[in-house]
Amino acid sequence: MEDTVTVLKPITVEAERSVNAARRTATAVRVNRAAVTRFLPGHANDALLAVPGVDLVKMGPWASRVSLRGLSGDRVLVMVDGVRVNTVRGHGAQSSLVSVDKLDAVELLPGATSAQFGSDAMGGVINLVTHRSLFSDEPRIGVSMTARGSDPGRSWKLSQRARWMTSRFGLEVAGGRGGLGSLVSAERRIPNSGFHDEDWSARASYRLGNALLDYEYAHEAAYDIGLPAFDNDAGATGTYPLQGRELNRFELTLPGHGWKPDGRLLAVYQRFRTDFTETAVDSAFVRGRYVGTRTSTANDAVTNPAWSVKPELKFSGFGNLQIASEYRLERTSGPRREDVVIRNTAGTVASDVRTIGESVPESRRDAWALSAFGTQQVLGHRLEAGVRWDALRSRADSTETSMTSELDVTDRRLSVEGGVARGFGPIEPYLHLATGFRAPNLQERYFNNDIHGGLRLFGNPDLQAERSRSYEAGVRVRDLWEGRVREVRLSAYRSDIDDLITFEYIGQLYLVPRFQYVNVHRARIEGVELASSLRLGGCNVDLNAAFPHGTDRETGTKLTDTGTGRVTLDAGVPVYGLMPMGRLSARLRWNNAVTGVDPQFARPAFVTGDLEASMLLGSTRVVAAVRNLWNTQYREPLSFIEEPGRTYSFSLRHDLDFSLASPRRP
Repeated sequence: MEDTVTVLKPITVEAERSVNAARRTATAVRVNRAAVTRFLPGHANDALLAVPGVDLVKMGPWASRVSLRGLSGDRVLVMVDGVRVNTVRGHGAQSSLVSVDKLDAVELLPGATSAQFGSDAMGGVINLVTHRSLFSDEPRIGVSMTARGSDPGRSWKLSQRARWMTSRFGLEVAGGRGGLGSLVSAERRIPNSGFHDEDWSARASYRLGNALLDYEYAHEAAYDIGLPAFDNDAGATGTYPLQGRELNRFELTLPGHGWKPDGRLLAVYQRFRTDFTETAVDSAFVRGRYVGTRTSTANDAVTNPAWSVKPELKFSGFGNLQIASEYRLERTSGPRREDVVIRNTAGTVASDVRTIGESVPESRRDAWALSAFGTQQVLGHRLEAGVRWDALRSRADSTETSMTSELDVTDRRLSVEGGVARGFGPIEPYLHLATGFRAPNLQERYFNNDIHGGLRLFGNPDLQAERSRSYEAGVRVRDLWEGRVREVRLSAYRSDIDDLITFEYIGQLYLVPRFQYVNVHRARIEGVELASSLRLGGCNVDLNAAFPHGTDRETGTKLTDTGTGRVTLDAGVPVYGLMPMGRLSARLRWNNAVTGVDPQFARPAFVTGDLEASMLLGSTRVVAAVRNLWNTQYREPLSFIEEPGRTYSFSLRHDLDFSLASPRRP
């Protein structure tokens, strides 16, 4: 026999960009695309409910925000491909703007991470990953087309993604449209719960010598978004006529060599648009006698442009030091129109008054930051440490209705973190300490208008930044028992939070209740989490659990917004004999009850089940799923709306990938 050698063409594998690939002494979770799309969720947030520590705060099927280890809203930093999408106006990021069909992964860093990401990273960071490499050693074209829908509720989504890839240049275009007719719970069809959305983007990457240039433009918008949490029997409603984001993103990467560090520059311009309409209906009385109704409709049109630039240097060798700085300029403005209609007992309009104003004066916030993060192995121990200094200056024009003339405030904060891990074969215990903060947003500083039809709310320029200290201890196990145990993580955490911002009653003026944002609360949130992935023969089993607990440190009372105990069991098994490349997956989820709180926040315990069947027909992936199998009527612990009843979903995804290289002649 004569030996033969086959020479294969080289393949370039681009490294995945992570929010922090080096983090090992604290919890870091990466949910890959297969897990994100499992059971065909409608939005990115819904795909994260199996992750320990994640809860959803929902005002509607589209309008939901993530709570991470008991902290939600602007206390959780949300990013898309490393670009922050929390706006300076507040209320938290709307991650539903990013279609599930565009996601390649979701990264989560629970716990305080302000030493790396600055303000808003008190509860942690969520990074939605849509980028993938646009380079190939030979010219190629890739096309992906997805169609999915579910019923009842008439939910649908169509999306396309096309790539042209070469060794030096890559181009990608993507787009999609979708919508929801209405949310249908186990007992009823819920009004004012539908929406429709659209997105499209174009991205180009180019190699210039050793440098890599990447530019992306993206448009994301959702329209007529119903907020059933605002509805009541008296006729009150709430909607977002528009939620949108326009993105221009430019990234320059320069690889280092020898003593020269790797360099990266990220420059971003974003423009957020939020239109909000709220209608409140109250009874009108004169001397205790009912005389009619008062209907107040407020229309806000808020625009938030934001510019940022972030250079980074990464040094190899001792310490693996990463140095970064950042500058952001964020603005907010927009008119507010309010219509007040009074009708008498006969339904005749007795008064109709329209006023034009603004809920927040035209404002801006400038943010400067400088950070450093390093890792080093010392005597078998992995040491990690980071530090960041932030200065955020908030300014607004003084107006006639301002409560104070002090409209120029600077928040300065030094954030630190450190951790240690030590591997003993497949077992690695770790310990991590960190601080976090959240600077008051411009609404909390400068808001001055009515809310919910009849309450007056004032901002407070004297607010202090919220501060937190996080502690985590845990152990990881990987590749145990010949691969049967792929990964297990058991961790315990505690977060102490000071100067939480809320609003409190400050008296009445002309019979109008008045409230103002203040720093009042000190809270403690702690819990235990388990995440495990097992392989039993051909069956994959994931068992995840979280048991949080929150306490007001001043009164000792239980907090209502930290979530409840939850256990999730996912199992998947191949069924190649029944379907080509077929697979069956099932999920069982148990949530504990919310008790010992105000009845409007109480929730009964519930158990839900989901089932999915998938197969591959040529280049087409076919998926059918049933969610909420036994049609349970329930609400998520932190949600203000009912969840969908039994829902049937179906998805088709067709992928094409072919080479444009000319065939070689012998």
